[in-house]
Amino acid sequence: MSAPALSAADVKLGLREKAGYGLGDMASNLSFGAVSLFLLFFYTNIFGLSAGEASLIFLVARIIDALFNILLGYAIDRTHSRHGKLRPYLLYGALPLGVLTVLCFSTPDTSYKFAYALVSYTVYCLAYTTVNTPYSAMNNMLTQHAMSRASLSVYRMVFATLGYFVVSVYAEQLIRRFADPRTGYQLTIALFAGLATLLFYACFALTRERILQDQDAAPGVRQMVQAITGNRPLFHLSMFTVFSYIAYSVWMAAAIYYINYVLRDAAYAASFFAIQTVANLVGTIASEPLIARFGKKRLTLLTLGAGALALACQYWLAGDSRLAIMACVCVYSAAMGSIFVCMYAMLADTVEYAEWQHHVRTEGAIYGYFNFITKVAMAIAGGLAGLILQYAGYDAAHITARAQDWIALMMTLIPAAMFVLALLFMLRYQLDEDSYLRMVGQIEARKQPAAAQPQES
Repeated sequence: MSAPALSAADVKLGLREKAGYGLGDMASNLSFGAVSLFLLFFYTNIFGLSAGEASLIFLVARIIDALFNILLGYAIDRTHSRHGKLRPYLLYGALPLGVLTVLCFSTPDTSYKFAYALVSYTVYCLAYTTVNTPYSAMNNMLTQHAMSRASLSVYRMVFATLGYFVVSVYAEQLIRRFADPRTGYQLTIALFAGLATLLFYACFALTRERILQDQDAAPGVRQMVQAITGNRPLFHLSMFTVFSYIAYSVWMAAAIYYINYVLRDAAYAASFFAIQTVANLVGTIASEPLIARFGKKRLTLLTLGAGALALACQYWLAGDSRLAIMACVCVYSAAMGSIFVCMYAMLADTVEYAEWQHHVRTEGAIYGYFNFITKVAMAIAGGLAGLILQYAGYDAAHITARAQDWIALMMTLIPAAMFVLALLFMLRYQLDEDSYLRMVGQIEARKQPAAAQPQES
């Protein structure tokens, strides 16, 4: 007699599917990593926009994108196809995203530069959200096995780090091969965008959605709102995420300026990002055994504290020592890698909390809301980075000591302060590994009432 099929709560995923899932975030970072690292610099130093104009573009586009996340979440929860609920968005959205990534780094001969940049970046954000929000929610649909989900988050972040590594280390080298930096940026980004498109298709092909939902059981708007507003773990996780993403996004936006104008060594960019990426990768890979030992919440608290301390030391103690600076960068990067692993593993748990508490399963609404929160944070960070540069009197042709000081603050004390605020909210997060297992057990029991009741004769 054949063994009974495993429920979604029991399925332990294999290496092939974990790696396939990870390829999706490698693809995301080949696109989003390039935009995060270089687009502000491209706007101010290549395309000819002011820091204030660039700041406004980031703010407006990300606010629009944040609102779009809510609509997308509603659409996801009503998507039913032979490919599943989430994977179709990767299949049909990957190619438009690749094209729009290239358009962001294009320099048309027009007197409407601001309008072009605003429209191209806004539409890019919407395309990225259309692919990345369903991709993020796939963690929930592949399995409910707690350690497999944590492992999925590790694989996701490892491959995301590899994508970031490719962009951060090789982009500048490829761009410098061209006499005209405008051509260099466009063709280099086109290469990354093409590779990202292929990797999204691979992710689609190598994964399988196992947690099925009856089409008639799609949640209504009221249920979606209740799953979000009545979800205390999601609220505290969201606030922790806001401050973590502000720290991350401000640091990312400032990095290229820091290398060029504080370290005063543009040629060091590839080495800087290579070292930083390896440290991030170490923190990411170490997260799985550390989660098994400490749990997601305790590990997050530890890494937030370590990251904030390292950033403070970089500002006050490292001085001009390249070795000390890079040591602090490595501790921060390792902490950031672990923080992201725990963040998305905990987010998956909040879907089960909503199902347990409110009897409604709504990945689309929760992940749409969560991506709304991250986009709001990135809108704040993008606007903040541009405004700080504007306030500091940043001028690419003449870098003042005041501008250097503020760039250094964007790489150190500002993200450190955000880490401290994130830690305060993480202290209030309620779920742990034991409570999660109890919730899943009770959800499974509710789904099989007939099996628990004797039939009438």
